[in-house]
Amino acid sequence: MYKKGDKVIILDYNGKPLIPKVVAEIEEVYGEDRVRLHLPDNACCLEFVDHFEKIDDKTYNEVLNAVLEREKELPVDLQLDIRKFASKHPRRRKDEILKMFDQDKRYVSVLNAYRGRVNMYGKENINEHFLFEYNEALYGIVETRTFFHELDDSIPVPVLD
Repeated sequence: MYKKGDKVIILDYNGKPLIPKVVAEIEEVYGEDRVRLHLPDNACCLEFVDHFEKIDDKTYNEVLNAVLEREKELPVDLQLDIRKFASKHPRRRKDEILKMFDQDKRYVSVLNAYRGRVNMYGKENINEHFLFEYNEALYGIVETRTFFHELDDSIPVPVLD
């Protein structure tokens, strides 16, 4: 039985660690067969216990450091200093900019989670609820990036295919 705080490594359908390796920490236990995982990129997901196995702290840190070394900033991630950005645009309310930035972060998280799920399980195995969230995030990211593009031309607006 798993408990909150356990470190785990994600497995593929053959019971072997994914390549590249993905680690997570158990955030909440919902029963003997399901837990909520907290991934290093601050995404969370509900997962069945047969999709991962427990590892020690040393292995967890080694895999995590290897991931951080090869990880590059995602092109879709928006990096802004909100205070400086808001001060440059006094006509917009700071809470409006902050709300759009928070929405943008949520949409980016959903898009990254979808990409990860497709890599792990294949596009045909994505459930409809998650697919709905993904489609909502696609249109939402265009909305938030359009808002920021109007304030700063250097922020690109994604084009949906």
